[in-house]
Amino acid sequence: MLSALIESELPFLRRYTRAVVGSQELGDQLVSSMIESRLLPEVAAGDTDFDRIRLYKYLDEVLAEPREAARPNDILIKMGAVERRALLLASVEGFVVEDIATILGMSVAEVERALTDAEAGLMQALATRVFIIEDEAMIAAHLSEILLSLGHATVAVATTHSDAVAMASEEDFGLILADIRLADGSSGIDAVNDIRKTWNGPVIFITAYPETLLTGEGQEPVFLIPKPFRAELVKAVISQALIGRH
Repeated sequence: MLSALIESELPFLRRYTRAVVGSQELGDQLVSSMIESRLLPEVAAGDTDFDRIRLYKYLDEVLAEPREAARPNDILIKMGAVERRALLLASVEGFVVEDIATILGMSVAEVERALTDAEAGLMQALATRVFIIEDEAMIAAHLSEILLSLGHATVAVATTHSDAVAMASEEDFGLILADIRLADGSSGIDAVNDIRKTWNGPVIFITAYPETLLTGEGQEPVFLIPKPFRAELVKAVISQALIGRH
């Protein structure tokens, strides 16, 4: 049923839209707008034949509507919003090229060109130093390998709240990758909140339970990676998080 589909997809629709616009508040507003302006009229007219592709197609129609750029010098504006949406749909939401073409109203060849352009431009423009807060050594090492492949450098790896706060005061970095639950029972979110008292930059949270943080209530992460993660997803989210820094 449509209600079950919306309920199951809502956290991921929010994740996608927040990453596209770089804002939790605006992203959630746009998801609500899509439901009210696209889905509800269709349901009222008796159409309930929806699938995941159709939900994202309607959402992309809302995202494609003209709006004033909050930060006109962002890489997003320079590289083009379509390229960014194509990259997110492929790497974060897991759609194949043919489905992305349907969602964006483009040809397969156009989507392939958009993905190539987005990946090449982002890798060159976004290189930075990254601070990892992660208590599992293998995961931290995997993240470091992914960062290196993107041209980034890992400056430090912290495993607890106290270590993270102490290391952050001694290092220069432009991005944080933080696990939610750390080995000693401390919170990666609390560590980030303490670091933010003296540092302002993008943060990507990593968790095995993303649905608990994407409820639409209160302050929530803009950028989120679920465990277990795919390298391509990590690469895409890192790039999207760094776009807003420029």
